[in-house]
Amino acid sequence: MQAGARYEGGYSAGHPTIAALWSVLLALPVDEKRAFLQFCTGCDRAPVAGLGALRLLVQRAGPDSEKLPTAHTCFNTLLLPEYSSRAQLQRKLMTAIQNAQGFGLQ
Repeated sequence: MQAGARYEGGYSAGHPTIAALWSVLLALPVDEKRAFLQFCTGCDRAPVAGLGALRLLVQRAGPDSEKLPTAHTCFNTLLLPEYSSRAQLQRKLMTAIQNAQGFGLQ
């Protein structure tokens, strides 16, 4: 999935925020990786052709802020603020993923 990802809004594969994103994602257990996939695509399963066939788009969603990442599942797009640290990115991303269903209502 990382190899096929595209970036917009000032992000590139070498951007520090993108490096932190992949570092966080690669360290997740399988169930949380599936939750990330669900968050970004609307489905927690890999495409038939494999994750390499998935074209994830990561767009910059403004400067460092307290906003959570958001996603457009129909377009496989992750809107990611430019967080100032890996720890902040991890905290915000996990909060977004864990509260993504049911509009946060239980």
